[in-house]
Amino acid sequence: MIKGITRIAISGVESTGKTTLALALSKALGAEVAFESARNDPRVRAGTIEQPDLKRLANAQWHACLAAEERASKSQSSAVISDTDSTVIRMWGRWVFDAEIPGLEDLEKWADITLICAPNIPWVADPLRSLPDLSDRQKLHQHYLDELQNRADHPWVLIDGLTQEKRLEQSVRAVQFFRSDSSLSE
Repeated sequence: MIKGITRIAISGVESTGKTTLALALSKALGAEVAFESARNDPRVRAGTIEQPDLKRLANAQWHACLAAEERASKSQSSAVISDTDSTVIRMWGRWVFDAEIPGLEDLEKWADITLICAPNIPWVADPLRSLPDLSDRQKLHQHYLDELQNRADHPWVLIDGLTQEKRLEQSVRAVQFFRSDSSLSE
């Protein structure tokens, strides 16, 4: 990992605005983005994904994050944003396959801070989405929060603004606070 770059993971259940936020935050911070590699995976798109595929997807995402770091280094950007993280893949394994997914360590250690998007914006239909029921998304969201709370050494912030603008404001403030707090502890 390249020094001097803030690594930001955006996490949350489906249809919580992770990619939209990643794009807006990248513009606000001048950051590079590592887009969710699972979105373009042939097995995911075909609906034929199996439990062992999740380890492969985590590895692909980690490599996408490292590639974004390289781009950031070349462009002298001070941040990289991933619109997914190990928590998404871990919860996918638990929720869909009732299984723990091995091999998430590299992706889990990648982010300096995680922004977790609340499921309090309207669900948008998409062929890759499967949780139109708000109560299902809220229940899964609680599992995400529990997982992040169990990672006591990892900073995270709940992003729960009801508009894209509010979510962006919350995210910018969270990253600014993280950076100022990190520089004070160095």
